[in-house]
Amino acid sequence: MSISNLIFKYGIYYPVVLLRGEWIGRHLKALEKTQYSPQNQIERLQLGRLNRLLQHAKTTVPHYADLPELPLTSLEQLREIPLLEKDFLRNHADQLYSSKTGLLARYKTTGGSTGAPVTLRKDSAGMAHELAATWRGYHWAGIDVGDKQARFWGIPASKRDYWRARLIDFVAHRKRLSAFAFSEDDLGKYFQELQKFKPDYFYGYVSMIRQFADYVERTGERGTLKPKAIVTTAEALTEPDRQQIEKVFECKVFNEYGCGELGTIAHECEHRSLHISAENMIVEVLADSGDPVKVGELGEIVVTDLINFTTPLIRYRLKDYIRLLDKNCRCGLSLPVIFGIQGREYDVLINSKGQRFHGEFFLYMFEDLKKIGLPVKAFKITQNNNNIRLSIVATEENFNSVKSRLLRELKDRFDALYDYTFESVNYIPREPSGKLRLVERIS
Repeated sequence: MSISNLIFKYGIYYPVVLLRGEWIGRHLKALEKTQYSPQNQIERLQLGRLNRLLQHAKTTVPHYADLPELPLTSLEQLREIPLLEKDFLRNHADQLYSSKTGLLARYKTTGGSTGAPVTLRKDSAGMAHELAATWRGYHWAGIDVGDKQARFWGIPASKRDYWRARLIDFVAHRKRLSAFAFSEDDLGKYFQELQKFKPDYFYGYVSMIRQFADYVERTGERGTLKPKAIVTTAEALTEPDRQQIEKVFECKVFNEYGCGELGTIAHECEHRSLHISAENMIVEVLADSGDPVKVGELGEIVVTDLINFTTPLIRYRLKDYIRLLDKNCRCGLSLPVIFGIQGREYDVLINSKGQRFHGEFFLYMFEDLKKIGLPVKAFKITQNNNNIRLSIVATEENFNSVKSRLLRELKDRFDALYDYTFESVNYIPREPSGKLRLVERIS
């Protein structure tokens, strides 16, 4: 590790997380031991943590006052507890908040893959466990705290959120590159910036990193860009995407899977197995009937977060579809493996100038609507050449205000020349795969 990276690790990052009460050291050390534990030992750990969580929830969280008799004697008994819907968290979060908030509890708002933001609370202990699991996953990719990151991600629109993001980027030793609007010239600027920054690894949206790889290949200028690993997230990583990115940058791609409410659920090892952070959560895969599917069969993922005592999420439906693998991975880790993820996927929309806008760009617009008292339950944006159609699920009294605000934002920040059509709908239909495709460009 370079002197610069060591300074950021021990002189900046660790002191900041310590001040925030998110000391990850002991949790990370424990995780790197349990990752090799036999399955029955991990299940005993899960059961112990589950019973502590349930007892806490039963006595301090209104929604869970009627939990079954405790303690549970097996993980299978968890199925007796009803599923928790995202809409309930979105609309009745106060019923899920514990009266014992924990140390330095704070609100966390996620983008909301269903088209509407979700807000919950998490305390410093929960965040520390979440961060430790993330860094363990990065260790599998050869990445350590303090390493330089090129972050292909969104840039907040408001000044306050922008400068907060800049501060976090500094502490995390990373350079952020906007995935919201980028042209060929922008990709060239990104390349020049990274030539100077010399990142140790890339992190970000699959589609954005793929397009950057295509640019580097087209121009024939790889220069000093030599990351030791690339971590992709937020979108399905296809084999062609992986092959192209690895070919251009001559390093391995490590995928991760998660959601804002829970953090990362699974990280990929060197053998491409997505290992679940089983010490922090219990993952179920269910059929439409609500019964567990057989190992290897596609089903809906349902997660119980064992580390968030401030907003317990018990049997939380993500509306994604996955498969579980029952074979041990060659890497030696004993943590369960998921594969065949089908779920959230966003397209990239292109304006008349040729700038590409990642789907998350539009999600932030809807998040801003909630902040000003114009919540939208769900939406879908479809681009067909120079026409943009917005299907919106909102109350009758809010629809015209939402339309007016979005039209102004889209013309100002996306494209003033395009035609925009707004329609009020009762729901957004899913695709046959189970995906809720919120942003779609029709070729």
